Amino acid sequence: MYYGPVEDNNIIYSVDKIRLKTYISYSLFTDVEFRFDTCWSEYVERKWTSGRAFNFFYNYSIKVDEDVSFYFGFLHNSEKRELNEDLKYNLTVEFNPNKVKDNKILLYILDLSGEWYIKRLDMACDLKVNILDIIYDKGLKRSVMTISNGFDDKTYRIGKGNGHVKIYNKKKESNLDIDYDLTRIEITMEYEDFLISNMIIYKFDKTVFPEIYLQKYCYSFSDYKDKTMLAIMYAVQNGFPINELSRAYKTKLKNMLECGHKIKFNHIAATQAVKRIIFGYFNMRGRKNFVHFR
Repeated sequence: MYYGPVEDNNIIYSVDKIRLKTYISYSLFTDVEFRFDTCWSEYVERKWTSGRAFNFFYNYSIKVDEDVSFYFGFLHNSEKRELNEDLKYNLTVEFNPNKVKDNKILLYILDLSGEWYIKRLDMACDLKVNILDIIYDKGLKRSVMTISNGFDDKTYRIGKGNGHVKIYNKKKESNLDIDYDLTRIEITMEYEDFLISNMIIYKFDKTVFPEIYLQKYCYSFSDYKDKTMLAIMYAVQNGFPINELSRAYKTKLKNMLECGHKIKFNHIAATQAVKRIIFGYFNMRGRKNFVHFR
């Protein structure tokens, strides 16, 4: 189920999706294209070209398994094209390490260059709890979207752009045959060309983790006297957003929830999960690429 996971405090951290970028010459890409037109044509799920400004001109969807595929694109339409054999263009590959793993075709593409950059990744944090037992605070993020198909088939999307969060029932989403609940908190990170040869200095941003609580709380005898507080707790447990409360009640509620069970995410474990993925793909025996780690 996982590729290079790190477990800490009953949370499993893994990279659910990653987008890598490099630059290669057009002549090298013609070799790639020929390979997929001939001996690897059976793996090409779809091949297409696009003239849209924000797309790649050459696009491939490569089938790994019955329900598993990955994407790569070459020659972004925003790039200036010249008749120069030494000129290099954008080659971007996007895949889910947990599904694609060490597929030979993916490794072939990664070996096309010795200089890759991280553009984007989804950090998955898996908890063995039911999503109905989750209470979240959107914090400073403005947008929240809730998708409900009934009971515990729910998805929450919090924020947009870099650091946005998705919370969903992973057991239902992937139809997993497991005897326990599984909720995934997925955080999307975007980077401005982070060079993977600099992974020694990479750190996952600890400020992007959302505030997540379980449906447990502790209270004092004085809390019983505050009927409004008990009503607020009931409302929050049934979906009322914490950020809509007054500052006083928000503080009191969070104290009660933290006393019960606040999920404590570990950015060091998340960092290790990212480094394991990069190490796994670029430090294999016989590979052209090598990344230094401490």
